[in-house]
Amino acid sequence: MKQTIFIITSIWFLSATTGCTTETPVKNEVSTMDVSINYMFDASNFELNKEYTLPSKEEVKFSRISYLLSNFYLIDENNFKITLNDQYLYADIGTSKTQLTLTNIPKGVYTGIGFSIGLDSNTNHGNPNIYATNHPLSPINNSLHWNWKGGYIFTAIEGKTLADNESFIFHLAGAMNRVDIELAHPFTKGDDALHAELIYDVKELFENPEVYNIKTDGSSTHNVSDTVTLKLFGNMNDVFTISNIGNL
Repeated sequence: MKQTIFIITSIWFLSATTGCTTETPVKNEVSTMDVSINYMFDASNFELNKEYTLPSKEEVKFSRISYLLSNFYLIDENNFKITLNDQYLYADIGTSKTQLTLTNIPKGVYTGIGFSIGLDSNTNHGNPNIYATNHPLSPINNSLHWNWKGGYIFTAIEGKTLADNESFIFHLAGAMNRVDIELAHPFTKGDDALHAELIYDVKELFENPEVYNIKTDGSSTHNVSDTVTLKLFGNMNDVFTISNIGNL
């Protein structure tokens, strides 16, 4: 009788233990990409209020570089663009406002990213009062808004030339001058969040394709179509590069 009970108990124990399966925990997907921007002047780290020699051989100190980025998108392996709507960055080198977190990043294999320096016409001339005070496009936050007619300043560059201690002030704007940037860099989005590191080379603003000379080309602009504005916007295509994109 005892032997029978032992056998029955053993069969029940084996059935109970073999019937249990260990489930693999489901990993939650994090659909974000943190983007940080490092600032360089050619091969050196860039800082405000430090002396630099421009390609024109002029010695200068910068006191402000601020700009707006918009129209972010990803380029997938089939060369389709995955747009990331309504995401913006107000960047100011003199503050901690040099990074953002892009959201709604789908899983996939990608070959690069794109964005614009500046805004599309509808956003540029829209009502700025619709944005919360901490939004990148809030005039209170960025100090880059002229008025409803003029829209936003896309890039502000300010400083002094050391030879004569004269100020230069470049407030560059105009929806027609928006600079569209596309950067090739392969990466894969899985479950983990991503981190992208960009480099902004300030020197490129004053060369490539044209060397900009503050003394002869002009030391200020608040115009959307003068030669100062067009020449500086023309040099912005190469200011950004990607140093890395990987898991956070």
